Amino acid sequence: MREQGNAIGIVGLGHAVPEAIRKNDDPLFLRHDPPFAEDLFVGFHERRVLAPGERLEDLGVLAAQRALADAGVAADGIDRLYGAVSPGEALLPSGLFAVHEALGLPRETKVVPIQSEFTNFVDALVCACDAVAAGRSERALVVVAAGWSRLVDYADAGAAGIGDGAGAVVVSRDAHWELVDEASETHGAWRGAMTLQMRAARRSPPGVGDGARPLFVFEAEAARAFRELGLSVPERLFRKLVERHGVAPADVALVGHQPSVALLDAWKALLGVGDLPSVLQQFGNCTLATAAVTLSLHARTLGPRHIVLLGMGLGQNFSTALLRRRESSAR
Repeated sequence: MREQGNAIGIVGLGHAVPEAIRKNDDPLFLRHDPPFAEDLFVGFHERRVLAPGERLEDLGVLAAQRALADAGVAADGIDRLYGAVSPGEALLPSGLFAVHEALGLPRETKVVPIQSEFTNFVDALVCACDAVAAGRSERALVVVAAGWSRLVDYADAGAAGIGDGAGAVVVSRDAHWELVDEASETHGAWRGAMTLQMRAARRSPPGVGDGARPLFVFEAEAARAFRELGLSVPERLFRKLVERHGVAPADVALVGHQPSVALLDAWKALLGVGDLPSVLQQFGNCTLATAAVTLSLHARTLGPRHIVLLGMGLGQNFSTALLRRRESSAR
C-alpha cells in the first residue's frame, strides 16, 4: 500500500491507433465457429487494425511521443522504459527495444518488457511507480502496443472485436493521477484456458498465408473461465481497493479490458461505478492496450476523482490499480 501524499503516478498520456477500419459487415465476421462463445463477445461496431506491412512498433512510438509531449518531457529525460509490444517483429527480443531506439532514449535508459498479456499496462505502471518511489528512477515511460488482429483466427468467436492500438504514459513525482494502491489475483489452474499457439487459421485476412502462425486459442475451457472469473474476480479486487481507502464506488471510473459490452454492462451494474468509459465501439478490443488508450482519451473529462484500472490476462491473472486525481496538479 502506498503512503498518502506520496504523489507518484501519471504526468502525461498519449495513444495511437491505425488508420484502417474493419466494420461488422466485413466478410471475416460473417460466421463464428464454434458458437459456444458468440454471446460473450458483442457490442462492436468498428475496429482499427494494422494494415499489411504496418509496424506495431511505430504505433507504440507515436503513442509515446504524444505522452512525452503531453508531459512536457524530452526523450533524454526518461531513465526507464516499461511495457510491451505484442506481437513484435520478432518473437525475441521485445519490440520495446525498437521503441527505445526510435524515440532516441539514452543508452542508460533501462528497458523492462512486461510479458503478462493482457495485464501489461497495469503491471508496467505499478513497476514504474515503484521504481520512482524507491529512488531508482526519476522519470519512467510506459508503452503498450497491441497488434492482436494478426494473432486471431477469424472463424473463432474470440476474434469478433479484436482491434489494434497503443497507449503510453509518463510516470514521475508531482503526478496529476497518483497511484494509490494495487491488487491482483492469479488463477494458475486455468492457465491453459486461453493460449497463443502455432496453428493454421481457418479464416485469415486477405494476404495472410495458410500456413501455421501464432494464433489466439479460445475454446470451450476459455469460455468457462471467462464466465466463472470475468465477474467475480474484478468485483473482489475492485471492492478490496475502494474499501481499503474508503472510496465510494460512485466516485470511481472503471477503466480496463473491454472484451464485450455485455461484460461492461454487468460490471457497471454490479459495482455501481460513477463512470465506465469505453472505446469498444470505436476501436474494438485493443487487448493489452485498451486501458491505456481509454485513459488517454478520457482521463481529463472524467467526473469521478478516482480510477480503477483493470487488466485481465491470458494466464487468468488479474491486475488492478487505484489512481486518484490530485486537484492541485490539474492542467
